[in-house]
Amino acid sequence: MFSYVKKLVSSLNSNAHPGDVAHAVSCAILLAFVPKGNLLWPLLFSVTIFMRMNKPAFLLSFALFSVTVPFADVFVERLGYAILGTGFLRPFFSSIFDVPFVGLTRFNNTMVMGSLAAGAAAYAPTYFAVRSLIGVWRTKVQPIVVKSKLYKALSGIPIVKLVFKAGDIAGGNR
Repeated sequence: MFSYVKKLVSSLNSNAHPGDVAHAVSCAILLAFVPKGNLLWPLLFSVTIFMRMNKPAFLLSFALFSVTVPFADVFVERLGYAILGTGFLRPFFSSIFDVPFVGLTRFNNTMVMGSLAAGAAAYAPTYFAVRSLIGVWRTKVQPIVVKSKLYKALSGIPIVKLVFKAGDIAGGNR
């Protein structure tokens, strides 16, 4: 876990492309929304893990979102019910459900459908927000943090020093 934090700090403060980190956080929120007890989640995870993205950001974000997403269950359930209950989509869902192995994805469950829709809807706003925040961090916040007394005090602690050194937070790599 420590190595993931170290790599994440390094990518936030280095020449790592902000899109890689933003894509990782966006994929993490998508996967965190989808329930894990069906075939859809391993399929999405398999596709996601082979994409070019910042893996430490993905794993840490997924851990964080997996804890917070269950608070949205009521909204997700209602969204799934609304999608599955839409009249003109019923023939489409019925025909897809007859395809072998597609039923194992449990897309016809209101929680699964609502979670997939909520995660897909959250992808783009999360991507652009994280990408913008990384730009603000690198240009405005990082120089202020490096000059702060708290940073100077914490940089004397060995484990914190290791993280700061890995991230080159004071080195100005941007």
